[in-house]
Amino acid sequence: MDAVNPNEEKINKILEKFLDITMEAVQADAGSILLIDKLSDTLYFAVARGKKASKLKDYKLTLGEGIAGWVAQSGKPLITPDVKKDKRFAAKISKEIKYETRNIICAPLKFEEEVLGVIELINKKGDEIFNEEDLDMLLTFTPYIGVILKNAQLFIEDRKKIERLEHLMEITKFVNSTLNLETLLDRMLEIFTNVLNAEAGSILLLDEEKDELFFAAATGEKKDSIKNIRVPIGEGVVGWVAREDKPVLIADAQNDPRFFKQADQKTKFKTKTIVAVPLKTKEKLIGVVEILNKKDGLFNEEDLNLLEALSNQAAVAIENAKLYENLKTLFLNTVKSLAAAIETKDIYTRGHSERVTQYSLIIARKLGMDSSEIEKLRLAALLHDIGKIGIDESILRKPAKLSPSEFEEIKKHPIYAANILESIPQLHEIIPVIKHHHERFDGNGYPDGLKGEKIPYLARIIAIADTFDAMSSDRPYRKALPVQVCLQEILNCSGTQFDPNIALVAEKALRDYFNSKNFQNK
Repeated sequence: MDAVNPNEEKINKILEKFLDITMEAVQADAGSILLIDKLSDTLYFAVARGKKASKLKDYKLTLGEGIAGWVAQSGKPLITPDVKKDKRFAAKISKEIKYETRNIICAPLKFEEEVLGVIELINKKGDEIFNEEDLDMLLTFTPYIGVILKNAQLFIEDRKKIERLEHLMEITKFVNSTLNLETLLDRMLEIFTNVLNAEAGSILLLDEEKDELFFAAATGEKKDSIKNIRVPIGEGVVGWVAREDKPVLIADAQNDPRFFKQADQKTKFKTKTIVAVPLKTKEKLIGVVEILNKKDGLFNEEDLNLLEALSNQAAVAIENAKLYENLKTLFLNTVKSLAAAIETKDIYTRGHSERVTQYSLIIARKLGMDSSEIEKLRLAALLHDIGKIGIDESILRKPAKLSPSEFEEIKKHPIYAANILESIPQLHEIIPVIKHHHERFDGNGYPDGLKGEKIPYLARIIAIADTFDAMSSDRPYRKALPVQVCLQEILNCSGTQFDPNIALVAEKALRDYFNSKNFQNK
C-alpha cells in the first residue's frame, strides 16, 4: 500500500474538522466528504465519521449513483427525509457495512461553478428528520470547504498554502460562533493578515447616509488613532475599491495617485504594498478590506483571490452581526421604555431604574465581569422594579412612610415581576436576578429569605446599586443623603444586608466614579 502524502493527510485532517463541525451543527449521526476523481468520473470517500466510517474507505460511487452521486452530478443540494421513498438512494453500501440509513442531507462542494465533491450527513439524531433549517446551516459551511479543496488541488505540494488552509478553518469556526460585531471584525482581520503574511490591515464599513467609509477594525499599536478617520467614496485606495466595486493590487502605494496618506500620517506607519477587496452581501457593498505590506515580497493574484474568498464569506457574518446588534438595540430600547413607563406610576422614583443600571454596571466592570454577564445585569437592573406595575398607585405615590401592611404589599413586587417576565423567553435568565434583588446576605430579606451565596450573584450587585440610589435620592419623607454617607452605609451593611466581597468593591467603584465627577452629592 502506498504511503500517504503528508500534505494530503493534513488536508484530510482539516476536512475531518469541518465534518465534525457540520455534524454537530445539524445533529447528524454520521457523515462523509466525498471528492470527485476526474480521471475515473467517480466519487471516493475522503473522510468519514460514524460507527461504520472505517468501512467506507474502499467504496466508490460513479457520478449520478446514489444520493451523493446525484448531488455531485446535478450540483444541487438535497434533503431525503426517507431514503426508502427515494429511488436515487443506493442501498448497497448501507447493507454491506450493516448501517441503517433513514434520512440524508447532502450538498455539493463547489469552487465558483465547479463541483469538487459533496458533503453527506446521515440520520438526524433523536429520530428526527433533516429540514430546510439544517440545509441552510450546512450551506453556510460548504463555500469554505470548496475554497479549501480548490486550494488543495492547486497548491497541494506547497506547505505554506496548506498552512493557509488551516487559517481558513479557523475563520470558519470563528465567524459561526460569535455575533459580537467588534470581536468578529478584530478576529477576522487578525486572521486575514496572518493568512496573507502581512504587517497590517483594516476593515472599513460603509456609512450609507454620509457616503463614507469608516475604520471599524485595524491592526497595530496605533489602531485607535485612525478610528475617527473617514474616507469619502472615491477617495484613496479603499474609496476607489468601493466606488468601482473592484479588487486591487498595488505594488508601490506611495506612488499610487489613489493612495490616501492621512492614515499613514496619523499612525506613522509607512504603507508599501496593498491588496484590497470589496465586502459585499447580495451584491450590496457593505465595506472594504485592505491588507498592507506583505512581509515576503509583493501581493499577487493568488493573495487577491484568497482574500476575495475570505471576504465574501466574512461579509455575510458581518451583516448578520450588524442585524443582531440592531435587534439587540431595539430590544434594549423597548426594555428602557417599559422601565420608564412603570416609573410614571411612582413620581418619587423617576429615573431610578436608569441610575440603578448605571451604578450596577460601574460595580460590574470593577469586578471584572465579562460582557455577556454585564448585558444580563443591564437588562435585570432596568427591569428590577417592573413588578411595581401590580402595586396600587396610592401606595407608590404616598408622600409619607408606608404602614406595615402597605410595606407588605410593596414586598410583593419582585414576585409580580417574575410572573410578568415568565412569558418572555429572552428574559428567563434574568428572572431570578430580579426576583431576589431584595434578599439580604444574612437571610432576612424577601421574598424567599435566601442567604449568602444562594442569592443570585447579579442580584447581590443590584441590591447594592438599588439601595445606594434610594439613599442618595430625595424621598417624600426625607432629603437625599450625602454621597459620602451612602458609601459608608454600604460598608456598614457589609455582611448583613450586602455580600461583603461585592460591597468592598462597590464602595470603591462608586467612590471613584463620584470623585471623577467632582460630586459631593447627587
